[in-house]
Amino acid sequence: MSRIFKTSLILALLSLGFPAKADHHTKVLYKELVVPILNAKCASCHGEEKQKGKLRLDSLEAIMKGGSEGVAVVAGKVEESSLIGRTKLPLDDDEHMPPEGKPQLTKEEAAVLAFWIQSGAKADATIAQLKPAAEVDAAIKVVIANPPKGAAVAAAPPVDPAKAKAAEATIANIEQTGASLMAIAQNTPDLRFSALNIAREYNDKNLEALKPVADQIKWMDLARTQVTDGGLAHVAGMKNLARLHLENTKVTDAGLDHLKGLENLEYLNLYGTQVTDAGIAKLSGLKKLKKLFVWQTKVTDDGAKKLVAAVPGLSVNTGWKEPPAPKPVVVAANTPAKPAPKPPATKPAPKPAAPAAPAAPSTGVPALDKAIAELKVAVAETQKNAAAATKTVADSEKAAAAAAKAAADAKTAADTAKQAVTDAKNALDMLEKAAKNSPKTFEKALAELKAAHAAATKAATDAAKKATDLAAASTAAAKKVETGKAAATKATNLAQQTKAALDTLVKATAVSG
Repeated sequence: MSRIFKTSLILALLSLGFPAKADHHTKVLYKELVVPILNAKCASCHGEEKQKGKLRLDSLEAIMKGGSEGVAVVAGKVEESSLIGRTKLPLDDDEHMPPEGKPQLTKEEAAVLAFWIQSGAKADATIAQLKPAAEVDAAIKVVIANPPKGAAVAAAPPVDPAKAKAAEATIANIEQTGASLMAIAQNTPDLRFSALNIAREYNDKNLEALKPVADQIKWMDLARTQVTDGGLAHVAGMKNLARLHLENTKVTDAGLDHLKGLENLEYLNLYGTQVTDAGIAKLSGLKKLKKLFVWQTKVTDDGAKKLVAAVPGLSVNTGWKEPPAPKPVVVAANTPAKPAPKPPATKPAPKPAAPAAPAAPSTGVPALDKAIAELKVAVAETQKNAAAATKTVADSEKAAAAAAKAAADAKTAADTAKQAVTDAKNALDMLEKAAKNSPKTFEKALAELKAAHAAATKAATDAAKKATDLAAASTAAAKKVETGKAAATKATNLAQQTKAALDTLVKATAVSG
């Protein structure tokens, strides 16, 4: 018998007697993992017999269709899929799924559902094809090793035809008012009511319309309505009520007398009401009560503890309270130090005010005051330009070789001076208009200012012309520099004259005022 034949025979025998173990990556993710999870944790409320929110999760088609509140799964987008988002809400949140008291998803099951959605929510893809990351693959292994276990799906209770007919009529009447009354789930007589959309107008009298279906109402939302203690007399007849929202209503301790007989009540929200310790003590007989919210009420921590002791399993949320600050110690330590920095802070204040003193005189004519202010700016700019021109000429004397550059600088300075004159002219026009309604004292100052302006205009024109000539005749640089220097000197003198005229005008303003 040849070696090759022996080897082949051995391998064949081994393959027949010891079959290889199947790899979990060959499993179809949706059919073999997602479906069992949904059947165990979701089908009791979203299956064939019962569909809360008109949502079914017992087939891929139904899952992708969604319910009355929109789609539950957005393929490829976990963050937009409410199927995952609701599982992450706090356990006592109204929107948390599965509801409190029902079997919850394990972290591995949640990871598998999220991976399936992120991978495109495909029906037939195997785990191998979807290539999960190491941590997701580990979660998949855990789910495979521990098949999901959930509550058995109970058969829907039979619906009394008479009650169903009465409910339909009442629902139609309620919907016309703007409030909401609807079945908690399909094929169930249990109802949920909300006055959210008409909270400002909803009052005690409106509650009378719910009397025909009082024993069918399971969830009741009266938050922010105008319901008072008297209105809760209608709620007292809702013996199957499990959830009641009364936050931000006018309910007081007296109203809680009507709730003492609600033996099935599990959730009560009294946030923002006027209830006290004495009021919540009346709830000690509600042994099914699990959640009580008393934020911003008059209930104390001691009152909450007493009720918790009387009702096993109850959680009372009194809200966050700011701890008292150790004021005496901090204030006593800092009081001597605070006056010391204040004197330095107040002393500098008068100093900045001192330079503003020259601006105090006013003509009483706003336009004239504005013209004077603008003219001051023009004068300062003229002085600055004249000084710049003088410096430019002095520098050009030291470097005759750079005469062309100096000429260009001189021309720029002359242009700037010309612009300053234009600005001064604009201010002068405004001043002349204002002077028509001002005392005669301004006439002399105005005449002097006109003369100074005319001279400044001529000097600026001459400076511009001579600067241009200087650029065109660099061979005569020395002579042109001297001419430019003379022009700059003249411009400086004229700026001083303009300043003197302005001072005269300001003094005249003070005298006339």
